[in-house]
Amino acid sequence: MLVQVPVWLWIDEQAWNPHSAEAEVPGGAVSVTATPDRARWSMGDGATVICEGRGVAYVAGRHDPAAASPECGHTYTRASTTQRGGAYDLGVNVVWEVSWESSEGGGELDPLVTTAEADAEVVESHGLVEPTG
Repeated sequence: MLVQVPVWLWIDEQAWNPHSAEAEVPGGAVSVTATPDRARWSMGDGATVICEGRGVAYVAGRHDPAAASPECGHTYTRASTTQRGGAYDLGVNVVWEVSWESSEGGGELDPLVTTAEADAEVVESHGLVEPTG
């Protein structure tokens, strides 16, 4: 990643699907469904980005590399070279809304949170213009 170049943030479409489980016992059954709701990105440079949804995947050739994400993105303003290991600690928490249904009724449970982390190396790019001739 480069300083001052927009970074697009997204969760893979297959990972952004509801998950359900069912259980049956004599006399009843229950179904629980967890649905992804939002993503909270910790960018490692002190910034937090909250996205209502999975974001839009960047596709080379279809999207302008200088354009900001239409849904979920961040622009680093300094390189990560001063950080431990030369990278920012990038993390994302996905909040899942959880509901249940049974033959006796249904309702909402407390949200669940899943987490993923990665290192994000951010560098500066410098150009040099030399006179010709």
